[in-house]
Amino acid sequence: CQSPVSEGMTHRDAVGHTVALAKDAEALGYHRFWVSEHHSDAALASASPEVLIAAIAAQTSGLRVGSGGVLLPYYTPFKVAEQFNLLEALFPGRIDLGLGRSGGSERHAPQALGLNPSRMRPEQAFGAIDELLSWLGQGAESRPYADTVASPVVEHSAEPWVLGTSPSSATYAGERGLPYAFGGFLDPRGLVEALGAYHRAFQPSRWLDRPKVNLAWYVQAAETEAEAQRLARSSEHWFVETFLRGQNPCFRSPDEVDGASYSPVEQMAIQMRRQFALIGTGEQVMDKLMGLQQSYQLDELTLVTICFEPEARRASYRLIADAA
Repeated sequence: CQSPVSEGMTHRDAVGHTVALAKDAEALGYHRFWVSEHHSDAALASASPEVLIAAIAAQTSGLRVGSGGVLLPYYTPFKVAEQFNLLEALFPGRIDLGLGRSGGSERHAPQALGLNPSRMRPEQAFGAIDELLSWLGQGAESRPYADTVASPVVEHSAEPWVLGTSPSSATYAGERGLPYAFGGFLDPRGLVEALGAYHRAFQPSRWLDRPKVNLAWYVQAAETEAEAQRLARSSEHWFVETFLRGQNPCFRSPDEVDGASYSPVEQMAIQMRRQFALIGTGEQVMDKLMGLQQSYQLDELTLVTICFEPEARRASYRLIADAA
């Protein structure tokens, strides 16, 4: 969950809606709830996943809660390991550590966070994940600074996941025997190539004895297909304003953007997003999700829903759960 901020909503409201959605998710039978990391983004109030994870885990009882994900190039691996060891100590067996190596920040937020651009290079980013894994839980014998431990030391670590949308991230996850989450809601076009790379590279490890894949996909359910299509307009318009026009807006009402005009390139981008999004009634979305699962032999599906009205977002997850 990205804690979306709709026009007229405070960031505090957005965070509260995220916690309410997590409690709904547990009651509806969802297995995991992941929160993302974005900085200086007017539309996404989710800069500190480690803090929000603690708040959500404290208000739920069995739901697995995690990061989707921590942007490791912004931090030292040791500090992230300490944070997630502490979360695991507080909420044993319920914490997931999803790790990303891309941006996810607006304007000069990376500089404000002290990002070294060299850490964005694949070899540097994957090396940082290797170091982080050596600190998690009780730590590994081959960790740096053998006389130092990531406190608190816990018997079992948070469950690490590699997040990505490319063959390089998939190959790395496979070689390390880690579960892999593909961000299809960001860019689904490399899915087949990435999953193939993951399965070819997979080696059993202390984390897994067989490959494990989670596919994150954009979905929007409503009582009618027409209403679901209407709700999806807010996210589509935000995508155009953010990625094609270079703006930093909140999410606007679907009624307000209904008459918006778009260039031919922008219209093509919206159509491409619609082509891959799963939009419809709960039953229609569930049927398409099962089609994805069967086509790609997925272990898990993560549902990403952003719309203007928080109640409509909560209803979307409920309708899909009911259909399941």
